[in-house]
Amino acid sequence: MKKTFAVACLCLLAGLGAAQGQLKVDFGVTGGAVQEGYQGYFATDKSLTSFTAQSYSAFGVTVTIQPTWAPDVVAGCVRMIDRGVTDVPEAPSLLRDWIGTDTRTTGDPMTLTISGLPAGTYNWVSYHHDRNDQTGIFSVTIKDAAGSKTTTNIDISNGTNFQLANVTKFTATIVSDGRSPVALVFDQTSASSVVANAIFVMNAFDLTAVDTGTAVIPSPGIGQTDVPRDGTILSWVAPPGAAHQDVYFGTDESAVENATTASAAYQGRQDDASFDPGRLTLGQTYFWRVDVVMADGSVVKGGTWSFTVEPVGIALPGASITATASSSNSANEGPGKTIDGSGLSAESLHSMETTQMWLSAPSDPGPVWIQYQFDKPYKLYQMLVWNHNSTVEPIIGFGVKSVTVEYSLDGAAWTTAGDVGEFARAPGVATYAANTTVQFGGVPAQYVRITAANNWGGVLKQCGLSEVRFVVIPTAARLPQPAANATGVDPRSVLSWRAGRDAVQHKVYLSTDSAAVTGETALVGTVSTPQLDGGTLLALGKTYYWKVVEVNDAEPMPAWDGEVWSFSTAASLPVDDMESYNDAEGMNTRIYEVWIDGWGTTNNGSQVGHDGAPFAEVTTIHGGKQSMPFRYGNNGAAFSEATRTFDQPQDWTQYGVKGLVLWFLGDSANTAGQLYVKVNGKKVVYDGDGENLARKPWQMWYIDLAGFNGVNLKKVTELTIGVDGGAGSLLIDDIGLSPLARQVVTPAQPAATGLLLQYSFEGNVKDSKGTNHGVVSGAPTYVAGKVGQAIHLNGVSDFVTVEGSFNLQEYTAALWFQVEGGSGQRDILAAYQPTGYLYGLLLEIGADGQIRYLHRSPVAAQGGTDLYSNANYADGVWYHVGIV
Repeated sequence: MKKTFAVACLCLLAGLGAAQGQLKVDFGVTGGAVQEGYQGYFATDKSLTSFTAQSYSAFGVTVTIQPTWAPDVVAGCVRMIDRGVTDVPEAPSLLRDWIGTDTRTTGDPMTLTISGLPAGTYNWVSYHHDRNDQTGIFSVTIKDAAGSKTTTNIDISNGTNFQLANVTKFTATIVSDGRSPVALVFDQTSASSVVANAIFVMNAFDLTAVDTGTAVIPSPGIGQTDVPRDGTILSWVAPPGAAHQDVYFGTDESAVENATTASAAYQGRQDDASFDPGRLTLGQTYFWRVDVVMADGSVVKGGTWSFTVEPVGIALPGASITATASSSNSANEGPGKTIDGSGLSAESLHSMETTQMWLSAPSDPGPVWIQYQFDKPYKLYQMLVWNHNSTVEPIIGFGVKSVTVEYSLDGAAWTTAGDVGEFARAPGVATYAANTTVQFGGVPAQYVRITAANNWGGVLKQCGLSEVRFVVIPTAARLPQPAANATGVDPRSVLSWRAGRDAVQHKVYLSTDSAAVTGETALVGTVSTPQLDGGTLLALGKTYYWKVVEVNDAEPMPAWDGEVWSFSTAASLPVDDMESYNDAEGMNTRIYEVWIDGWGTTNNGSQVGHDGAPFAEVTTIHGGKQSMPFRYGNNGAAFSEATRTFDQPQDWTQYGVKGLVLWFLGDSANTAGQLYVKVNGKKVVYDGDGENLARKPWQMWYIDLAGFNGVNLKKVTELTIGVDGGAGSLLIDDIGLSPLARQVVTPAQPAATGLLLQYSFEGNVKDSKGTNHGVVSGAPTYVAGKVGQAIHLNGVSDFVTVEGSFNLQEYTAALWFQVEGGSGQRDILAAYQPTGYLYGLLLEIGADGQIRYLHRSPVAAQGGTDLYSNANYADGVWYHVGIV
């Protein structure tokens, strides 16, 4: 049982050492061999649905791994191959099989996402070998708490009679912050039509926790850029046993690396795992170090981390600029070429291709000019210039030389931008970097005009430029939280944003009416910090629009308008979505440590959680990634219930909530009992059909809060879920508070309008609503069904076909089905093109018992809708399914 497993887990971790734990996963086909000492990840070759998220007990928690491919992946891309033999005696089952990507089809790269890792540092080793003919090259990009790092030119070893030491291994260090998943992206860079270069393979991996004894998980992250100048707090995770932390901070990496407590970089001894460095310098890279001071006074020196503060200015995208000019040499050499980035490499080096530059016409009488209009006013910092850079530039010299640069807010009144003088000449090479910078010093402007007095050659009158880049000081609010277009937002959220540079006040406009925000008639507050508590402003189930106007009356342009963002609040107020629980030992975060069950008692017959990790259910869920297993059995027990006591009393009168909602999923093996909930001890029983506890689809139970009369709903301290009588198990998920009143639905027979066909299977396969009669193949029989009779198919040779054109873009279908035994994929309903069995509609039971619904229009098209249930319906029970 679960408590016994906890002790066994502790013994196992102690055997590995207090500082270490390990996860070793061997990839293989379903039912295949697993190398000793490894846990298996299983899937079926070319079966997208079989590459599921699979969970493992490691590091005292549940770790989940999920391989995925590109969004347009096709089944032939995803591979799980077992060669059946191995030529590496030290690991006979490790290298015979592999997961991989066939780049001859669509889907590369493969991403392996690892969720649930505790905060810390890990060593990664993965094996890449195939005994046949793989000799390809791949790259790996690791995305973790330390940032993103790519390793290239990794080969795949191949051949027979190999020693394990000679097998290709990719090794790396992974850092987890304990919150965000870690991702490894495997990209087959030698992809080709030649098999040997076209397939990426990975046999297995070892992930080992490293006890460095040092502080880990720095924030800002290692190498992080665009760190806010104001409000940044340095933080980290201290190792067990740390009493204090010595912090070193500065702009000289060597000085920080070698600093002592007598150095200028020393910032003092900190009791908490955080440090406030104060206002930072724009564009500056900082280095910092945290030395851990243990309880016995010993000091463990930490590594040197770095981050870079947000730059003074950011590049204005070409899409926000309109370019015009006095003339153009041709349609392919217009002024827009100077802002579209067409000639620039990733390193901002310009080409010599003239159709990627602007050049004035020979007939232009002069003065030659080019003008830029922005979509709105900006605070200009500087302009980078790439002059005309054709192959003849060193001879003819089309590049602009003597210039006048002007700026304007309205396009009518112009101001000269200082003594610019001239633009530097381009070298006429394909690796040309910008060599002129025009400083604006933060003036507000919406227009910039460049007027050329001459060019560098003096031979012809034409003048040209390759590219210009405007760098602007970000004065408008940006990076909103909630993020733009976010959904499911808790109405108790605090709205925040990255403040516009030098803003003193922030005017916040918020409304469900976008026009009120745009027209600035929905001001909800003026604040001095870039955040606003939305708790009293938001409601459930609404879409909100908001913007921030940044204000500083001391500036030449005192107000800067922001974008209009939107977000939608959740339909209900969460009470417990079951997502916060994990399997860590001693942290009181296991699901049964929060929902207290009847374990160890004689009068309470309940048990929360699985017997072993993962204790929460991670496969069959209603929402999110977890649900709560709840067993009830009243043999000898007075009741079966589990209770959660809230750390702080909850107010269930906020946001107009009217009902408590929870979702449950039953099991056909259950014997009926009376489901109930208690709030602060007040009991309300389930008023639905008791047989629902034996039904598998997720079902919602709505409990009117008025039923808890006498309970102070402003101070809810306890929530209990229980079952009187019977025995079995339920899954519970997504407990919340809804602002909606109970909806009573009275079933009604739908009208026959638009009905294409209907089969009652009353001893035949005739269409009772038309002439689309079926044709029987095999020898099906007719048996008692859920309603009347049903057709019984043997799953091998029995089926019914209907000839016709069923190329429908919109449709509804409904039926009852029951699966008795069998295996593999079993079609229930399909509309397809017989040649090649290309589907337009497919409803099937998969090998794992899940229901799959595929819709493509027209028939045989690619893409479409492909949905899967998350429960097993191949259990001999009647189920009703409807598709719309």
